[in-house]
Amino acid sequence: MTARSGPDVVVVGGGPVGLTAAALLARCGVTVTLVERGFRPAPHPRATVVNVRTMEILRTLGLAERVRAASVPIQSAATISWRTALVGPEVGRLDLVGSARQLMVKAAQSPELPAICAQHRIASIVTQSLTSDPRVNLWFGCTATAVDTDTDGAVVTVNGPGGTERIRSRYVVLAEGLHGGLRAGVGITETAKSPLGRLLDVHFRLAPSAVAGAVGSAIYWLVGQSVQGALITVDPRLGEWLLEVPAMSAADEHRLFGSELDLPALLRTALGVAETPQVLSVRDWLMATTEVDRWRDASGRVFVAGDAAHTFPPTGGFGMNTGIQDVHNLAWKLAAVLSGRAGDDLLDSYETERRPVAEFNAAQSEHNAIQTMKFFAECTGPLADPGPAGTAARQRLRPLVEQQRPHFDYPGQALGFRYRDPGDDGPVVPDVVDYRAELVRGGRVPHHWLDQSHSTSTVDIDGPGFVLFTDPAQVETWSAAIGSAPVRAQGLPTARTLLGTYAAALVRPDGHLVDLLPGHEPAVEVDTALRSALTSVHTLSRSSGEHTT
Repeated sequence: MTARSGPDVVVVGGGPVGLTAAALLARCGVTVTLVERGFRPAPHPRATVVNVRTMEILRTLGLAERVRAASVPIQSAATISWRTALVGPEVGRLDLVGSARQLMVKAAQSPELPAICAQHRIASIVTQSLTSDPRVNLWFGCTATAVDTDTDGAVVTVNGPGGTERIRSRYVVLAEGLHGGLRAGVGITETAKSPLGRLLDVHFRLAPSAVAGAVGSAIYWLVGQSVQGALITVDPRLGEWLLEVPAMSAADEHRLFGSELDLPALLRTALGVAETPQVLSVRDWLMATTEVDRWRDASGRVFVAGDAAHTFPPTGGFGMNTGIQDVHNLAWKLAAVLSGRAGDDLLDSYETERRPVAEFNAAQSEHNAIQTMKFFAECTGPLADPGPAGTAARQRLRPLVEQQRPHFDYPGQALGFRYRDPGDDGPVVPDVVDYRAELVRGGRVPHHWLDQSHSTSTVDIDGPGFVLFTDPAQVETWSAAIGSAPVRAQGLPTARTLLGTYAAALVRPDGHLVDLLPGHEPAVEVDTALRSALTSVHTLSRSSGEHTT
């Protein structure tokens, strides 16, 4: 069967990661065919946390406001509560906003705030944005069954309603999820750590009036004697919830996954109400960390992203966010290579930059899960008792609640990660909770407004080109030095505050700093920094997958 002449890139997988990859590639002028076996996003919520860095990426695609509109109202997303049941005594709570001063600090970190928005809603929003983009073809209801590579590119075999077709492209991005089978076919091997436990997920609906007065947090950690787990707000206006209950022992496994499970009774106990909710969907899955031996296959034509490259425990909500940030790193590099602005070796830096971030997020997610289990173990005594004994039991736990903050309040992890230079053994994330807005090579450029109306930020880098931030009075000088290079000089009113003694900052299309330029020889400095950014300093051994520097 002859392969159909196709796009620059084929993306396999129509979840948030694959769809965002298609959107980011198209924004850079790359043609894309996305292949997804389903006809629409699965309605089970799965991921719900959209961290601030992911919201910034969606902002560059013009989608942040639409995601915000589909999210849990901000007033319900600002606190995390620990209760014996949804309608039950409160053990403690974390305020993620705090005082007016703390709110101002968070507002200075980014033009966006985090959101609670179910994964299938994000997928629907991104899909809708792609339907009118001429650079993207969406093949829903089609299954990619094989990927074959050669020196010129790759051929993806697709089974669809019209039969079997073969699509030729230059590159392939596998965002096929944890259980996708194409990775193994191109020689990418998955490894997994021992599971931390098995999770029962129940998506349900309950009339808001049934829990009136009890609702006001994004997540409720249930610490009752009968049910311990997380109750996640999906849509308080529609009464949609997601209950996640971990099985951490053989007894839990039997209780939650055995034939004797009384699901309606479990839900009533978790909620603390007499009314039985309407169950919309049920899912069980293993809470574990997985990774792959390489993120780019031996031919160099196939990449993995998202759950196809890594999975974490859900504690912290970093799965979907890390995947979207993976393709944010990869998309501009693919565009640079496809346009001829960079050599193919630039694509090796995808793994060397993203793997350490994913490994950090995995370790922190595991740490959060362990700390949560330790907290559950402390939840003994008459916690639900309305009398003095219950009050004393709950007060004993309240100091332990603050220790859970890195699980939920982590601007340092979301915004402060950086891509390290070879030989740099500094931390990938200096601090999980505290974020320092500073210019660091490989780090995200800090948020500063570019105009008095506060409509455009330094994080709003749109398109495949680089941006050079400098004092507005120096834009013409730097523009002349740039010449025909794919760099746009941008005046920054707060340049002195951001740049210090430097004259300019060269920033990649994904918003990460290439270098600070002193301004002594502008043309030479721009050329040197740009060459560095477009040339991988890492060499990927195609036979072993190992990197050398």
